[in-house]
Amino acid sequence: MLLKLKNVSLVENRQGLAALPEGKLLINTINAHSYNTAQKDRLFAEALQQGDVLIPDGVSIVKACRWLDARSKPTERIAGWNLFEFEMNKLDRTGGKCFFMGSSEKVLALIKRRVKVDYPNIEVETYSPPYKPEFSEEDNRAIVEAINKANPDLLWIGMTAPKQEKWAYT
Repeated sequence: MLLKLKNVSLVENRQGLAALPEGKLLINTINAHSYNTAQKDRLFAEALQQGDVLIPDGVSIVKACRWLDARSKPTERIAGWNLFEFEMNKLDRTGGKCFFMGSSEKVLALIKRRVKVDYPNIEVETYSPPYKPEFSEEDNRAIVEAINKANPDLLWIGMTAPKQEKWAYT
């Protein structure tokens, strides 16, 4: 299955982040590596295409959209960091809770400390899933229960592509 950029809605520039609708959204990013991986991984391609928003995290994606006459023609790369800063600043203005799922306990503790400094109006909760290629039903249940218990306004999933996209999609 080929990932067809013609059928995917891409945010066209950094200002486009402000135009994202309110409420729950599944936002994915795509770069050259993700695009190439999606050519061989049907579930990953489907996860990228079925999300609510796809962010062009790579100049090669921006150029490919122009060359392939994609429906959306992004004018610039929007790094994952741009999305992170935008969403965290937005949540910090109103106050709320974010949840970081992924990484080690040590890294998650560092994230919590840094968020307190940079985004003082955000409460942070975290979950470190087991390091393995695929989660068991029990693992998935524990992750989902932790997220639901926290009831965050913003959820960050950090397990690397394509694992995180497929996990969020399925």
